[in-house]
Amino acid sequence: MKRCLGKVLFMLAVALIGVTPAVAALFTSTLGTLQPNSSNCDDCFDGPVAFPGSGQSINFFGTTFTGLFVGSNGYVTFGAGATTFTPSPLNTQTVGRMIAGQFTDLDSRLDAPSNVWVNNSTPGQLIITWQALGHFSENYTVRSTFQLVVRSDQFAVPTGQGQIGFFFDSITDNSTASAGFGDGSAAINPGEVSIYSGPASSFSGHAPLWFNLSGGVPSAPSTTRVPVPTLSEWGMILLSGLVGLIGLVMLQRRLRRYA
Repeated sequence: MKRCLGKVLFMLAVALIGVTPAVAALFTSTLGTLQPNSSNCDDCFDGPVAFPGSGQSINFFGTTFTGLFVGSNGYVTFGAGATTFTPSPLNTQTVGRMIAGQFTDLDSRLDAPSNVWVNNSTPGQLIITWQALGHFSENYTVRSTFQLVVRSDQFAVPTGQGQIGFFFDSITDNSTASAGFGDGSAAINPGEVSIYSGPASSFSGHAPLWFNLSGGVPSAPSTTRVPVPTLSEWGMILLSGLVGLIGLVMLQRRLRRYA
């Protein structure tokens, strides 16, 4: 009995160790409304997309906006749409006021899986998803799926989250990309954040990042974010619990023997 039990535990441990880490989940799988322009184009945008609900707005680098524009190249802009496709660090880009999840030359032309969505089902919250986009020119051997959560100043942010969220799913595009916040000025000003500037695939499955806005200026990521365990971590949790349960059963049997 003990030999069989040991063999089972060994095989279970080997199986769990071989589990690869999970891709970080998107904030939501409810993608919302398909954006007609950016879902079938090269270098275009949709919008303006208003914050849902009455009286919703956001102060972003000193100017108040009631909505945003969704760019096909992996970013949202405020005040005007943009078609720029050459990425640069967000704290030095001059396109305009921007939040980028993956600013690069994405492509969605004539490709059914490549779509851009906006979920506006919650007052004060917009969730933008770039789903399985390819890269210019119509290169669909690489794909990028990522998501931005943008909330109004009136939104009641839940504990452990933030006003702006970055979520990175599967990204196989090795082209240069950038992510973060920028005010549209070449000068690096307070609050501008370049999360990364390099191969897009380096952020595939990256843990979610939350930021807050204070007076329209982004602040550091929320330190109260609860990380999502990977499959490997869940496996170790399961294994630890199983080993503990078996140990408890064996201890009870031994105590009965000597009772």
